[in-house]
Amino acid sequence: MSLININLAVSTVVIIIVFILQYVFRMAPCEMCLIERYPYYLLIFIGVISFIFNQGNKTSFKNISNYISLLILLFGFFYTLRHVGVERGLINLNSGCNINLSNSSDKSLLLESLTQAPLIRCDEPSYLLNLLSVAEANLIITTLLLLISLYFIFFKNER
Repeated sequence: MSLININLAVSTVVIIIVFILQYVFRMAPCEMCLIERYPYYLLIFIGVISFIFNQGNKTSFKNISNYISLLILLFGFFYTLRHVGVERGLINLNSGCNINLSNSSDKSLLLESLTQAPLIRCDEPSYLLNLLSVAEANLIITTLLLLISLYFIFFKNER
């Protein structure tokens, strides 16, 4: 099994699971959770494109796809690590993902801040089976995919 196939299979399963969590179990994702899905979408796209264009087993296309996948996974790893840090209170997030009412002494500014605040905050984790947060589960999956990619590219010589 090639690295592209592994990334495609795992990414597809992850996206299916998060959609089940979101639409069946009503676990609404925060802004950072939605962004954490992008690497999986890109890995699925690369997998599908490689199936379409890799008819002659072209190693140069395979090498480029593997290295792009590695970069995508690195981005996903660091972004998810940041999200876990925000959930655990280790990183202070100053974005639209949380609400800041400290400077709102005027009633109209307070009302505007409340109406623009996100419904789901990034610093309040959604837990799976009261064990670990969705972001922590994503960090584990991303880390495993990253390690598998590193193994395939550098030790199994799938370059």
